[in-house]
Amino acid sequence: MIKKSFLLGLVLLVAGQLMVAQSFKMIVVKADGTDEAYAVSDVQKIVFDLGNNTMTVNMKAGADVSNVTSLSFDETTGIESPKVESSIFVFPNPVKETLTVKGVEKDAIISLYDMSGKLLQSITSQENSTDINVSSLQQGIYLLQIDKQIIKFIKK
Repeated sequence: MIKKSFLLGLVLLVAGQLMVAQSFKMIVVKADGTDEAYAVSDVQKIVFDLGNNTMTVNMKAGADVSNVTSLSFDETTGIESPKVESSIFVFPNPVKETLTVKGVEKDAIISLYDMSGKLLQSITSQENSTDINVSSLQQGIYLLQIDKQIIKFIKK
């Protein structure tokens, strides 16, 4: 049920953009730093394994994508697949009290969501780095949305 609720929340996050765009790609960044773009229409579901603290993207056809650390969405207008040129770093992960976000432009909105897609907090980024107090959150997996990028972190 939690997985279905999260997928619904994720769809709602990008629904406005998907309705007006002709072609959207989901860019998957793996734990080893490699990234790959997939058509959103090829994604069957996104699975979060709370026991192993992992995220996997199940594809409708072909191999599933595992060890995913972040997802972002991009409109494509040409034939080339988009590449992620993100310098956003979130640490420590897992976190106990203070999560640090680096590489975000000043005054960007950082949105914190639970796994059901509920917005818990919106923070305006500071220059160089932004600290987010997560000590009041329960243990589990949470998401940060920064512009079009979604980053998973674990609260322990």
